[in-house]
Amino acid sequence: MKKYFCFHIFLLVFLFGQQTQQYTQFLFNKAGYNPAASGYSFRSPYEIIFGGRNQWIGFGNEPSEIFLNANYTLIPPRAYKSWHNFGVYVQQDINGAFINNGFYLGYAYHKFLLNKTVMAVGVFGGAKQFFFKRRDFDKSDPAVSASNDMLWAYPEIIPGIRIYNKKFFWDLSLWQTTVFRMKGLFGSKKIGAPSKTPLHYITTLGLRFNLPYYNHLVCALNLRGTFRPLPNPEISIMNYFYQRFAYGINIRNRDFICGIIQFRIVNHLVVGLAYDLAINKMIKRAPHTAEIMIGLSPIFGNDIKEKPVYILDDCYY
Repeated sequence: MKKYFCFHIFLLVFLFGQQTQQYTQFLFNKAGYNPAASGYSFRSPYEIIFGGRNQWIGFGNEPSEIFLNANYTLIPPRAYKSWHNFGVYVQQDINGAFINNGFYLGYAYHKFLLNKTVMAVGVFGGAKQFFFKRRDFDKSDPAVSASNDMLWAYPEIIPGIRIYNKKFFWDLSLWQTTVFRMKGLFGSKKIGAPSKTPLHYITTLGLRFNLPYYNHLVCALNLRGTFRPLPNPEISIMNYFYQRFAYGINIRNRDFICGIIQFRIVNHLVVGLAYDLAINKMIKRAPHTAEIMIGLSPIFGNDIKEKPVYILDDCYY
């Protein structure tokens, strides 16, 4: 009975407190935080980014994440004031014995406003799959044997808005907005019922400053939370040199200090590496977190010439 009760509480905490994905290089994987950020530049008609993150290395059953983002920008032949973007986004979040996968189709619409400022609205639509690795539990435990391995939660609708120009950007997206229909895991008489995922918001404000010698500095503040407790803040400062090399630092809440380097290997291929050092109590046990991202025509863009009249320079956010 004690095992059953502990397992029940753990599953409730997992499903009610499930966090959305978090990446140190959120300026690189923009669409991973906001579907409206896909197709932000005419310089990159297509974009493919994939990567992963391993947190608290050496802890054992440590959290890890992987993702793939692919999208294509459709530019009308004689319409330079608006454009469309279509894409897919897939992610996996592993937390010990529990895994959730997200599968989404994306759409974003970008339109020029006044003073060469663009407003974009976008949406991801898809589903989440939650399951646990039964082999990590005692199969004779009635809490384990009474539960199925997998849960489908759908539909998941993720709206977002982005306003940006050459000097600033602002993002807002809402995750887990829908009341999911649960299918295939915890029924009304099984562990974890009723299961519900809380609404999350992610908002980012960034400023860009031109520096001498082909440098430009991007400073960004990211806030995320569930509307109930105080938001989790993260500050990012990145310096980009001549569209070839970037380096920066992040400070996340009072828990991590992070270093980032990114470089363009060839005209279309960019690699980003991040290292997070825990500065909380985890520094004594497993302070290291590593992250890698690889992209085609991502943050640095490429040398494709812009269309005339209304087209902005690449914003590099």
